[in-house]
Parts: sequence; C-alpha cells; structure tokens
Amino acid sequence: MSADMRIVVGCRPEPRGRDALALGALLARQAGARVVLAHIRPPAQPGAGVGAVDAEWRAFLREETDRLLDDAERQLRERDPDLPVERAIGDNRGSGRGLARIAEEHDAALVVIGPAPGGRTGRVALGSTADQLLHGSPVPVVLAPRGFAEHPPPRIARCTIAYQRGVQSDQVAACGVAFARLLDADARLLTLVLRPVRLYSGKQHQTAEQQVLRAVREQARQDLAAAIADLDGAVDGETVEGDDVRAALDAVTWADDLLICASGTVGPVKRVFVGDVSHKIVRNARTPVMVLPRGVRADAWKTPAPSTP
Repeated sequence: MSADMRIVVGCRPEPRGRDALALGALLARQAGARVVLAHIRPPAQPGAGVGAVDAEWRAFLREETDRLLDDAERQLRERDPDLPVERAIGDNRGSGRGLARIAEEHDAALVVIGPAPGGRTGRVALGSTADQLLHGSPVPVVLAPRGFAEHPPPRIARCTIAYQRGVQSDQVAACGVAFARLLDADARLLTLVLRPVRLYSGKQHQTAEQQVLRAVREQARQDLAAAIADLDGAVDGETVEGDDVRAALDAVTWADDLLICASGTVGPVKRVFVGDVSHKIVRNARTPVMVLPRGVRADAWKTPAPSTP
C-alpha cells in the first residue's frame, strides 16, 4: 500500500487519547499509510454580541488545538520518526460527526479513536464520539481498548473476523482477509455459538435444548467450512461457545489480534450502523476492534493505480 492511504486518528486532550495514537501509528506503519491527526473543536460562540469576547474565544480554541496537535505529533514521532503525518481540524458540536466529515474530506480508509472515560482496562469503552461514528461513519471505525498505549504489540499479528452467515457475510470476510493481507498478518474467521436460554428445568426440555445446540453447532461448522473454501483456504476457522457474547469471546485465545466485525443489516448503505450483535462484540472485546460499514467491498483497501503521464 502506498502512502496515499490515510488513517484519521481522533486526538483528545485526555490521557486516553494516547491509546488512539498508539493504535493509529501501529496500523499506519504496517499498512504504509499516512496518519491524519484530527481534532474536533466546538463551534465558536458569539460573546453576547461582544466581538472582542468572540475573538478571544476563537484565539483560545486555536491555541489549544495547536498545542494538542503538536503534542500528538510529538508522540507519533517518538514511536516512528518517519511516519508521514498530516493535520486536520473541524468545528462541530459532535466530535464523532466531525471526524466522519474529515474522513470523507481526506478520502480516508479508517478512523481510529480511543476509549470513552470510565471503561475497564483492556476493554473498549463506548461514548458519544464512538456512538456517532458507529451510527454514521462512511469508513471503517477502529476502537482502541483502554490502556492500549501502555503495552502496544510490535505489530498486529492476526485479523480475526467475526463471521456469521448472512446478507453481507461474504463481503465482510473477503474485506477482512484483504485487510489482513495489507498488514501482512494472519487471518481467522471466528463464529460465536450462543447456547439457547434455558427456560425450563425438566429433563425433556433440556434434551430439546441440547438438540437445538447440536443443530446450531453443525450449521456453524458447515457455514464456516464453506466460507473458508470460498476464500481458497487462505484463513483459519474457529467456533467458540458461550452463554452470551462476552462468555464466548472470553473463551477465545487472542494473540495481538485486530477483531473485525460487520455493522448491522439495517441502516444507511455505505455507512457504519452498528447492530445489536456487533455492539455486544465491541463492548466485550479484549482487543482493538474494527467495525465495517454496510456494503463494504472486498477491494476497499486498494488504492487507484497511478495514472500514466
């Protein structure tokens, strides 16, 4: 991949902003991409009709933004002195909406953000910025878990693609595998088998529940095998069971993974619109997570060939 590929990294003044910077730098380095350091500041508010107050407020915002982006660039240079870096500033009442607009303006491949405050270490925490991006970003959204910057891996070693046979499952699998190849990483399809909710305690009902679970297991195995065959065996496959999404994900062995999942099957085409299952995967993942927009194409990571003079 050429450095024409751009990865937007949302910059925040809080310490948790370092998690997004660390993950953005890691992905950019592996993909051979540029980092666009982006900050969304609140629109300037007129000072009750007093022009001097408004001018002072605008000057303050400019100074704070410059200071924030200077610090972010310094952190990136410490990680990788040769990483190509650009800057982008937006004015919007919603930071997620502002980042989505910057991604469109820069024809970015990804938007990377850090966790919301209050999350558990090692887990993704969703706040208003993530919520806005996960319900309207035109490009994939990558979320860094809390504390990622403290011990980042040397590289993303594997892309694990959450797979469930459905409307857009083939495109999601192909796109995830293509991104793994871009990173020169391994690829794995992961299917979560959730055990049926136990409603009754009688032996007859337990037998019926076991029959349902066996049928679900077999269908998941067949779907996974078919998906791997469609991808010419270029990926590994794994199914895990759990009483819920969190239990199933906790049973998975992770090794410097990026977890990739699809957006919901409803919502605007070519926009992220996170559905119920994807939302649960995001909230319970132990690794960085990428959420793909609806209608994503397998060649989403390809850049146009340079024109011949």
